[in-house]
Amino acid sequence: MTISEGTADPAPAAGPPATPPATPSATADGGIDRLNPFDGLFLRAEHLARIQDYARELALAVGAAAGPGVVEGYEVSAQDGVLRVGGGLAVSAEGRPLRSQRLVTLPLTGLDPGPDGFWWVEAAPDSRPYGDAPVQGGYCDDPCAGTATTRRPYVAEGVRIQLAEAAERGLDNQLPAARRNFLASRIFAAERTEHAPWPYGTGGAHLPASWAPPAASPGRPKTVRLAVLLRDTADPAGWVVDTWAARRDRAAAPPQRYWQSRLGMRPWDAYTAQILQFQDQLAQVRGVAPASTADLRPLLEQLALIGDQQFLRSHTKDQVGREVARLVTGLGEGARAAPAGPYTLEQLGIVELPPAGYLPYTPEGERGAALDGIRGLLGQQVDLRYCSCALPDIARAVEEARHRDRIRLDEPVGVDVLLPVDDRDAPVGDWVAFVRRELRHCYDPGGGGDRQDGTNDRQDSTR
Repeated sequence: MTISEGTADPAPAAGPPATPPATPSATADGGIDRLNPFDGLFLRAEHLARIQDYARELALAVGAAAGPGVVEGYEVSAQDGVLRVGGGLAVSAEGRPLRSQRLVTLPLTGLDPGPDGFWWVEAAPDSRPYGDAPVQGGYCDDPCAGTATTRRPYVAEGVRIQLAEAAERGLDNQLPAARRNFLASRIFAAERTEHAPWPYGTGGAHLPASWAPPAASPGRPKTVRLAVLLRDTADPAGWVVDTWAARRDRAAAPPQRYWQSRLGMRPWDAYTAQILQFQDQLAQVRGVAPASTADLRPLLEQLALIGDQQFLRSHTKDQVGREVARLVTGLGEGARAAPAGPYTLEQLGIVELPPAGYLPYTPEGERGAALDGIRGLLGQQVDLRYCSCALPDIARAVEEARHRDRIRLDEPVGVDVLLPVDDRDAPVGDWVAFVRRELRHCYDPGGGGDRQDGTNDRQDSTR
């Protein structure tokens, strides 16, 4: 039968509605298994362990999703050949909370670094069984053994403080005062290229071809770094602890840190660690500089006296030995004494600074003389510019410098010194901030090289 033009189609036959095709799906185990209880199940230790494992794996997954780092506490210091680590709370990359409620001490006697060696101070998970309870319900074991069996029913989960040896090439070639800053700078540089080479790594500034999300990690670190431990080469019995070269406070989830690194940005916890590392080292070495020749003159005179033949004939061997011991002590103290004159950060072993930070400043007297002190502290290579700023503007400027390169004092780097002032342009406080200057060339390629503001020279636009 042929249906002519304009004739309606016949009505479909009545019947049940057609079932839509099934959407493809698949499942994958997540490694988080729980107990499926039912009446009549004989509850055994393996079932209780499965309940605990389920809660544990859930907690680890949630902890790992929020990111690793130190939450509070864990102050590290070294004195008299003993490492001291206070209590605190941290979260490892696998998501486990690492909580310590007491001071932990480690003897450093006999600890000898290898070539270019240092140590990471780490918090690692640890546990120990304790308690005493009889084993009951073994229907065959009790009658056959003849004696009751006991086990430890509890497990205390805590933290183990440990040292992990590492090495950084070139560390032993640095002067004693420069070792700490050198190592911190190398650690920060490696951290910036942690996830991908673009745009700061060995691959150059080539745009990556793949922007795939980060792959699932087969295994995450179980430890959290708390500090770096260095031998003090100027004092064979001394130690140098640098907290912020290693420690990262808990601040961001792993995807945020990953993509910030991939896009050439600096994560916030890494940026604050760089500022705090500089401020901590500056606070420790402030007022301390290598002794000058004038400072060592009395010690040199004492050395000449000890070497005199008449002195040797008129003193016993033990007396000469005591004089030599006093001379050695004086030389060590003189090397750490504060000089009368000004000094630079390079003389104190600080050659590289974070992109922003804070410096001591004395606003009394003429402002020009006070600013000369800042110039003397930073050295002659840095291109300085001075700006008066309100406190909120300084905070904003420091925040904006977050992704810029670090400042080397032996290079002509543009740096702005920000003087905090009130509404009347009067200095506030006894400090100034410094920020690496923004570098931006703006021009119109179709306008013959002329800038839109009418100037012909290409200049830096800075803030």
